[in-house]
Amino acid sequence: MITKNILLLILAMCCLLPLQAAESATSLLERVADKIKGSKSTSASYTISADGHKQNGTIIIAGDCFRLSSPEINSWYDGKTQWTYSTHVGEINMSEPTPDELQQVNPFAIVNSFKNQYKASTLKSNSEEKKIRLTAVNNRNDIRNVVLTINSATLYPSKIELTMSNHKIVEIRLTNVRPGNTLPLSTFRFDASKYPGIPVVDLR
Repeated sequence: MITKNILLLILAMCCLLPLQAAESATSLLERVADKIKGSKSTSASYTISADGHKQNGTIIIAGDCFRLSSPEINSWYDGKTQWTYSTHVGEINMSEPTPDELQQVNPFAIVNSFKNQYKASTLKSNSEEKKIRLTAVNNRNDIRNVVLTINSATLYPSKIELTMSNHKIVEIRLTNVRPGNTLPLSTFRFDASKYPGIPVVDLR
């Protein structure tokens, strides 16, 4: 026979477990975000897989700024304006992207936005990596669900799986993630002199 006090203790523990899991996920994400923010810059190689297609490239971030380079697309973002050059289209597009749009381009943006836009919970993990599920608070978000895999030793993201509002799955794998030195703001701005004759379309 379970005594009343033991029964109350079990019930209390059952109520606290989801809260403790959420706090654990939030704490881990905060440590990841702090490590990235604490670096003067961070660089990584990436592979994006979606609809049976893959795209490889490199990314450099510093604060809210990033520079993305791949054979198909080059993109610069200085914290306000984004320039995107598609070799297929053959033109530069200027825009002021929304947070959702930035998260689809810059994989590290997910880590920085989780507090305001997502609820975090832990998933089954192992000693080498931790997995966290991020569920969008607003159902109108283009990104509805995120499964974030974090390297336990480095605290850097190694894999990000996005579930979009149209149910499409986008997988981003990150390798060679490492901190770097302070970079000038020009690193994250389009330099027209390096792309002579390429038209620039202002979409702002």
